[in-house]
Amino acid sequence: MIISCYGDSNTRYYLGDRQQDGPDADSYPSVLQQLFRDAGRTDVTVFNCGYPDMQTDFGVAHFEENVTARGADVCILGYGTNNIRQPDADLARYLAEFEAMLKKCAGGGVKTAALLIPWYAEDYCGLEGQQRIPVWNEALRSLCARYGVRVLDTYTPFAADPDRYFNETQTPKRHYSPAATREIARMVFDWLR
Repeated sequence: MIISCYGDSNTRYYLGDRQQDGPDADSYPSVLQQLFRDAGRTDVTVFNCGYPDMQTDFGVAHFEENVTARGADVCILGYGTNNIRQPDADLARYLAEFEAMLKKCAGGGVKTAALLIPWYAEDYCGLEGQQRIPVWNEALRSLCARYGVRVLDTYTPFAADPDRYFNETQTPKRHYSPAATREIARMVFDWLR
């Protein structure tokens, strides 16, 4: 089984305070790979296809090289944080581009899950931006339901304890900590198992 974890900086594992990629071993794709190895599943390969600062338009444009060309049987989509934080954030465009990726997965017979847009600190892009997240996540849930796509809640559990689940200590909290990536890997592992 080949799994493509396709998304933004939270897929890659990014250190916000340093503005650089963190150790790949701390990314949820790496933790997921280890969970399968620990379970004796040497037939599973997990690719980390995370791109910091990217939005859903990038996801659509580069889908083939990150999902199709890798021969993915499973795709975990994690886009939205960079769409939603823009001053001209456009929910309709986000949903249309996310849907384009869902259609590509469906057309290729790729089993798919979507990660909800995670919480981030108000001082990252203002109260208005922060208040959009639950609205956009509900819209994403509805879209995924139409395609029979599994939704993994990466908003609710992490919003309840930002100090534990986000890695920034000097800049606004917005990127997952190792505690969060372990939780996400476990969610995906349990779903696929």
